[in-house]
Amino acid sequence: MLQALHLAVFIGVLPVQAFVVRESARPCAKMRQHPSSDASWKVCLTPGEQVTGIGVAPFWRKVRVTTGRVGWFPKQVLEAVAPSPATTHPSATVVASVTGTTPQGDEWLTVHFVDVGQGDGIWIHTADDGIPGNGRFEGRNIVIDGGPNDSDGKTALLDYMQAQAPNGAIIDALIITHPHDDHYPGAEAILSHYQVREFYDPGYPTTSTRYRSFRQRVAQETADGHPIVQHIGLSQFGHPDWGSELQVEFLYAYPGSPTGLGSGNTLVNNASIVLRIVYGSQSFLFMGDAEGKDRDGDPAIPKYAEQRLLTSPGPAGLRSTVLKVAHHGSETSSTVPFIQAVDPRVVIVSSGRRKYGTRFLPDASTLQRYCDHSPAIRIYRTDENDAAEHRTRLNDADGDYIVVRTNGTALHVDAHSAGLSFTPTTCTSN
Repeated sequence: MLQALHLAVFIGVLPVQAFVVRESARPCAKMRQHPSSDASWKVCLTPGEQVTGIGVAPFWRKVRVTTGRVGWFPKQVLEAVAPSPATTHPSATVVASVTGTTPQGDEWLTVHFVDVGQGDGIWIHTADDGIPGNGRFEGRNIVIDGGPNDSDGKTALLDYMQAQAPNGAIIDALIITHPHDDHYPGAEAILSHYQVREFYDPGYPTTSTRYRSFRQRVAQETADGHPIVQHIGLSQFGHPDWGSELQVEFLYAYPGSPTGLGSGNTLVNNASIVLRIVYGSQSFLFMGDAEGKDRDGDPAIPKYAEQRLLTSPGPAGLRSTVLKVAHHGSETSSTVPFIQAVDPRVVIVSSGRRKYGTRFLPDASTLQRYCDHSPAIRIYRTDENDAAEHRTRLNDADGDYIVVRTNGTALHVDAHSAGLSFTPTTCTSN
């Protein structure tokens, strides 16, 4: 069972902002002692009652009610009124969604690589300055993929997010990189518990009955009473508005033709959405399962999605501080020219204990190519110690998650094995 996340609190000064309880919160909205659905409550406000916002946490807002009492409401039950950006309150509190020490007054982009076993499950939370609607630092929440399990109690990504996100919270964007069953099923549990505003799909014409059923579930979604906005295919992705502090680029998705992308599972992998996010001097590249070679191919000669990315946007458009390695670190990913172009400082491998013939992912040869490129690269894995602990597909989602946060200048990584912090082995100490 995933251990509850611990929140690191630091003091900052936020603009005072008036809010009212939404009509949808009937009969009343409960004010919690802490930003958690499990926290105790003593005040329940009816729709239309006004509060003053004095702090933020992912999915939560700290408020002062008219009696002077202070507590937390889920953001989705409050509506901003009469913003007063020039007014501040000296005791405003900002809460970061990560462990460790956080400098005061900085705005952090946080990316959670969740241990979902064999699969991908990523939650991105942008910084929140406490001023709704100003177009920057809006506290957006983006989910990429959902892992292999779709039922409550088995969906590791849902369990992880519910440590902070109350039922009914807003997910601004849900991205399914491609229709393989170690990537999308868990997202159905996200749809069941949260409101999703926008959905991104690579547009691959899958024949999977299960995925088509999932897409039907997506089409039924609403957020704040509005139908979900669906972006199907790269040409429909546009430029997401996740805050003006970010540069967000969808670099690749299924190009509309299978030519040059392989066949079978290889073709589906090479339909993956590839996303790059830049914040200040730091950048993240999320590769889905996009491949670069055949298993027995020459790692010096890129093919498939990697070859297309090296052509457009080209090496300069791929360079990133943090790379989520494609296809769980398979030998079919990470050609040498691709690694040279990205030139990452931090490499994240999302993998579990699913056996492929006689092997498990990641392949040692793939990881070695990163170490050969730069011995200083730090490699973090969501299957940390799983082999030594004799884990299987039934219990490999055991809390080996990685949290990466940046204020646009500094970059911090908190790695966890079975929920406990640890320092991974680097290339230079192997």
